[in-house]
Parts: sequence; structure tokens; C-alpha cells
Amino acid sequence: MTKEVAEFAYDLHSGLGAINITEYDQLPILGMAATLAVHIKGLGVIDYEVLRKVSDHFMSIPSYSLRPTLEILEEVEFIRLVTSGRTIEKVIPNIPLFDDVYSGLGDFSKSELSLNEHEQATLSILKSLRDAPQNKHSFQAKSGIDAQVFSRCLDFGSAAGMLSEQTARGKSILISPFYYADNLDGLVDTVAAVGAPALTSVLDKVKANQGWPLSLALGTGGIGGSPLSQTESQLLTKLTSEGMIKPPTISFGGRRESFVFTPKPGAARLNAANREIYERAMALVSAVRKGQLLADAYKIKYPLAILRSLRDKGFLRSNSEASSQYQNLVAMRVAFLHEVSSGMWQLRLNRTPENEAALNLAIDVLRSGEVSNMEINQDARIALSKDETYIQSIVASADLKRRQKDITDPQAIEEYTQLMLKFD
Repeated sequence: MTKEVAEFAYDLHSGLGAINITEYDQLPILGMAATLAVHIKGLGVIDYEVLRKVSDHFMSIPSYSLRPTLEILEEVEFIRLVTSGRTIEKVIPNIPLFDDVYSGLGDFSKSELSLNEHEQATLSILKSLRDAPQNKHSFQAKSGIDAQVFSRCLDFGSAAGMLSEQTARGKSILISPFYYADNLDGLVDTVAAVGAPALTSVLDKVKANQGWPLSLALGTGGIGGSPLSQTESQLLTKLTSEGMIKPPTISFGGRRESFVFTPKPGAARLNAANREIYERAMALVSAVRKGQLLADAYKIKYPLAILRSLRDKGFLRSNSEASSQYQNLVAMRVAFLHEVSSGMWQLRLNRTPENEAALNLAIDVLRSGEVSNMEINQDARIALSKDETYIQSIVASADLKRRQKDITDPQAIEEYTQLMLKFD
């Protein structure tokens, strides 16, 4: 769980922001370090004053926490600091392109940090809720977490919007909107009906074989090399038909096929600006799975190699099935089809930063089953590459909007009016 410690610390900070909870000691600063690291990876030299304002405005890292956050990143050699005396002037990101930020910080936490009881309990809760919604009482009993600590952690999570407690079929179910975006009520009811272990089992099998054709899974009673029990097949049907999983669909040869993925992450793991990248990545995986598992004549043997070839070369060799297989990619402007001869079509990439990001995500999803790097706020990265004037204008605009909202708030107006009447 070394890497996951840093990932869940990121999630915790994403929920709490700058709110201070005395029960938490070292996990919040680790979360700030993870948040900052994923946003500065790949950037050039950053002016400290720009970083201070951007990290406060976009990442909820207050100025007084920035120095200890940077010291952690310096210790794991993710950055170099340019200083004058004790004053930080510049921050130089030094994170290798293919290094995993969370792995590096997870190793640091394992060797250097000692998490207290509330922090360890929070990690356990978040890990379980990422896997599936949980029956509150069953999970607390199995976890061994002290009842009072458990209750406090649930209070923190609820206040931060990281989890909610819902009732279904007479049972209290915990669910996290951080890890699930669609039909939360349906997921809660599913766990109440069949239990968290059954749901976790199905989702684990889907994760190991992202983009598997739904008809193939139900027809053969398995996903990849993993068999599905009758209950799991029924559960998979329920998840897809009720929108808890929203599988992309491809039409070809007079039929339609859906391709199954793990549930779409919530806002903490999938920034709004990255949603289109996510949808394009799922379409890419679906397209190569169709060629791998449902080909008419031109079977794809190595889906990963196909995606890497499209990313690196910008095109795929022509075949007669390309026009149906890749139609979604054309509709989403990921690529276009070029007819090289009668009935033979070549897929060509629309080379944009968004499409390259979608290809990289699709490759990661096929390789590891993970949806990674979609939590990044692109506006923050843009601001980090600008000067201080740019971020000052953004902060000033946000402050103005907040003041306007305060002024027009009906309750605030009423309270202000009553206060003024006292002085008449």
C-alpha cells in the first residue's frame, strides 16, 4: 500500500483543502506534496511568488504550508530550490518524465513518516471505498478500527465531501463520490443487496481486462481469463443496464457492441477539464478491443502495440474494417480516415495535446487498468508557467465574484437589514 498512501493523501487534501483537523498530523502535508508534485511535473523553472499564489488559489496549499511541502519534494529529489539566504526564489522541477509521483512519495512516507491512529484509519476507509461502497457496520467490525476513531473519521470524510452515508434495504452504506461518478444510489442499493465483496470481485475482473466486450463476457461467462459466476454475470448486467458503468458502444456489421470499463471516477480523480480526454481514451481502448476480440478478418494481436504505434507514428496500416472499427474516434475528432484504395482505410491521428493525452491514458488503462493523471488541474499548470501579474488577475477576479455573491445573497441582505434597523 506504499504508493496508495500518497494517492489517498492526495484525495484527503483534495477534500479538506486548507481546513485544519487536529487529529491529522502528517497525512495532510503529504497530500499537499502529492498535489503540488503532480501539477509541476514536466514544467520549467517556477518563480516562487507565482508558485505561492497558484498553490494557494488552485491547490488549497496555504502560504505557511508551502515551505514544508517543498522541503518534502526536495528530500525526494523531485525539485531543486534556488534560495537567497532563507528566502526561496525559484523552484526547479526535477521529476523524471516516467517516474510515478505517488510511488516516490509513498516510499518517503514509509521510511520517514509515522502516521497516527486517525490517519491510518482514514487510509483504510478510503482504500475500501475506492474498491467498492461498504456496509458501514460490517466494514467497521472487520476493520478492527476503534469505534470512536471510526466515527470521527466518518465525520471528517463527510464534512470534506469525501464520503456519504446512505440507507438502502435497511442497511447503512458508505460510498465515496471521489471514486464513483454515476448512479451512486444504484451502487448503494447493489451493495445492500449482494454485499461489497461481490461488487469488488466483479470490478477487479473488469479492471484487469478494461474494455472487454460485454456480450463476450456474458456469453462465455468470463472476462479475460477470469470466470464469472452466475451472480457476477447478473451483477455485471445490472451495473451496465442501470448506468453504474457506462460502456462505450460501437456499431458494426448491423450490430452494436458495448465495452466494459470500471466506473468513471468522481471529480477528485477526474478533473472536469480532463473528462473529454477520459472519454476519448475509453473510445480508443474500445476500438482496439473490437479488433482484438471481435474482428471479421483483420485481428489485432497486440492492442497495446497498436495504440503505441498510433501515438508514435500518427497512423495505422489500412484495412477494410477500419471504417466501422474506428468510427467513434472519427466522431470524437481523435483521428480521421483516409481511403488509400477502394474499401481500404487508414486511420490517421489528429495530433493535438488532448489526443496525445488520451492515447497515453488509453495505453495506461490497457497496461495497468488504472485511470491515472486525470486529477490534474490544467488551469493551475498554465498559471504556473505565467508571471505574477497573470495569477494576480485570476485571484482578483475570483475575489470579486465571491464579494458579488456575498452582496446578493438574500440571507446576508436580510441579516444586514436587521442589523441596520437596530441603529435607527
